[in-house]
Amino acid sequence: MVKTVVVEFSDREYQILLKLDEFEGDDSQKLKELFTSYLVQTPRLQAGYHLIKLDETQDHLLEILDSIYKEYESNPSPLEGWTQSKYDKIQEDLLQIEIIRPMGAGSYGPTSRFKKPWLTVYNSTSKIFPDHDEFSQAYIATVYMLDYLSRGTFEAELLKDATIILNEFYLHSYALAKKQAHESQKAIDKKRPSISSSNDLVT
Repeated sequence: MVKTVVVEFSDREYQILLKLDEFEGDDSQKLKELFTSYLVQTPRLQAGYHLIKLDETQDHLLEILDSIYKEYESNPSPLEGWTQSKYDKIQEDLLQIEIIRPMGAGSYGPTSRFKKPWLTVYNSTSKIFPDHDEFSQAYIATVYMLDYLSRGTFEAELLKDATIILNEFYLHSYALAKKQAHESQKAIDKKRPSISSSNDLVT
């Protein structure tokens, strides 16, 4: 549901608002951009920023997720069908925007620049995509973070392929752990005795 907020400005405040050339649009759009800019620059509010952007980009994220599903439908182990040059090119793209970093002996791992916000986003995906399982939500979180950290420069094909690599090698375990935690909680809930209603109590 869209909320409308009315804000009163003094003449001096309004003149400053008009001079905010780095934000496009009318006054209301500038205020909204200022708000989102503040969210992303304030550590304790960044989760809220990502939640807003997850909601706004649902269609795009689900489109990439669908292409990932199709990739696995054509080959359950898609990486096995890729050429080395394709894999190397994707790895190079991920290194360039600091998604992964060398770990020694030819191995790589996700950077904190990627992993920390990814965990935040992953924990938020269930609020926007409740009908998707833990593994699909992990893919969605990865697509979102790649798009965010690349500043929208990764094309759809690269988003798909890079997401497959990252989740296959580094992020699948988080989805598995989350799924197991949910299943354990469900099992515990089933074992708990049901609370009798007041009508069932014997006085």
